[in-house]
Amino acid sequence: MTTTKLGEEYQIVIPPELRDALKWQPGDRLELKIVDGTVVIVPEISHTSRIFGKHRQLWQDEDAINYIRSQRQSWRD
Repeated sequence: MTTTKLGEEYQIVIPPELRDALKWQPGDRLELKIVDGTVVIVPEISHTSRIFGKHRQLWQDEDAINYIRSQRQSWRD
């Protein structure tokens, strides 16, 4: 278990071994919540990661780049 101290401006420092293990970087947004009297910190899920991979099956047999190029070419005709 690793401990840290609450600073004068109510900030905490996440120790390097935890940051490295979780691959957290400066600027990452974290969600804090209380669960059964315990503070839980989890990375905030971005809107783009929530939709990443949706409808993947629609494109599995199609080369997306070639499809877009063919669509653009059809606009020129």
